[in-house]
Amino acid sequence: MGDLKRTVLVAGGAIASLLAARWALRQQNKSSPLRTVRPESEPARRVLILGAGFGGLYSAVRIADALRDQNDTEVLLVDRHNYHLFTPMLTQVAGSAVEPRSVAFPVRRLLRDHRLSVRRSEVRAIDLAARRVVTGDGDLAYDKLVVALGSVSNFFGIDAVERYGYPFKSMSDAIGIRNHIVDCFERAANSSDEAERKRLLTIVVVGGGPTGVELAASLHDFIHHTLIAGYPNISFQREVRIVLCEAQGRVLPTLGPDLAREAAGVLRRKAVEVLSNTSIERVWDGGIATQDGREIPTSTLVWVAGVKANPVVAALDLPKGRAGAVVVDECLRVPGVPGVYALGDSAAYTDPSNHQPLPADAKVAIQQAVTVAENVVRELRGEEPRPFAYRGLGEMVSLGTNAAVANVLGFRLSGALAWLVWRTFYLGRLRGLESKFRVLGDWALGALFGRYTAEIELPPPVEAAERVA
Repeated sequence: MGDLKRTVLVAGGAIASLLAARWALRQQNKSSPLRTVRPESEPARRVLILGAGFGGLYSAVRIADALRDQNDTEVLLVDRHNYHLFTPMLTQVAGSAVEPRSVAFPVRRLLRDHRLSVRRSEVRAIDLAARRVVTGDGDLAYDKLVVALGSVSNFFGIDAVERYGYPFKSMSDAIGIRNHIVDCFERAANSSDEAERKRLLTIVVVGGGPTGVELAASLHDFIHHTLIAGYPNISFQREVRIVLCEAQGRVLPTLGPDLAREAAGVLRRKAVEVLSNTSIERVWDGGIATQDGREIPTSTLVWVAGVKANPVVAALDLPKGRAGAVVVDECLRVPGVPGVYALGDSAAYTDPSNHQPLPADAKVAIQQAVTVAENVVRELRGEEPRPFAYRGLGEMVSLGTNAAVANVLGFRLSGALAWLVWRTFYLGRLRGLESKFRVLGDWALGALFGRYTAEIELPPPVEAAERVA
């Protein structure tokens, strides 16, 4: 009874704090009107930023703040979504540890205190010669252009993956995977065919980088701690199978060998099969085959084996580097195209310290955004741009509840301490107090009552021509 009382008191305190913070935010919002209205007249100068991911959003905010007093210059951010997705926690959405709205932040709310215009529209092409960007809602001229359109899944020529597998790049991907796994458990619970049950309950994750490892661990927790309790006729030990395939010699190749071995050991103790030196040769409706001749019947193939540049970037007639990204110079400029910058997954930048390309992740994009924003402003003021210098801060990978590995500023951590560092760091990176409270609430409710298991069906996207005006 004492434990229940303490739980109620803690929950009540958290709710009271949340309501107080919410009231403070509303009072602040009343005094800070949204400033995303496009000027009635065409601006004398326009800085156009494509993409509201980490690189695009951070660079847009910094440019807008630096040019706050420049009434003749419009800073315009364009993205096909009206939200910024916090991708480091996307695996938590797939594993039902946090709700989608906790990690998808409305862009206009984030930017209400910045002199910045926002347009939701799909970027279809970039005309470098005419200095215009073609969107679904018309063309946009620019004086300075920042390309931060991110990436798409790279299937490496295996067409059947796109037909039968699940990519893992967007919010709809994460929700779709979660719904599909719940559906597989429902179908398996109603099936008496042993082979069919095992196929439905086998999950294959292809790609042993940080995203693949975190996804496999998150799905394990979702199944082991929540789903199994709701399906008593399904045995986790005998019927459920989670397989992680990595083409290289070990998972987490960007981490040190010791931490990579520790991570693989934790996954195996959680009954996740870790298959290194394993490439996928063939995919069909109901299974996969590896290059060593192994066949794995499965109804769930999640592909996180690699990414490539956004098709709009890949279509540009420019020198390309890693995965179709545009080659940039030391200042993140596109050589030979004045006023155009690229960063994040859209840019192929070679680190001069080790002559290696930088990884395609959020921490790189954020650092590049700082340099791009500074250089755009310097160019507008007639000053010379400065070169980009990457500072490696380390890497953290969650391995599920109470487990993680981390290399932070040279300190190597593992176990529960690394898990707390992972949670604290990413909680601090969330945009806004409201989002922090939402994620904390999701984690607390999941620990107390289990994760949410309702299969929420997603309606198919509606084409513009089919919408009722």
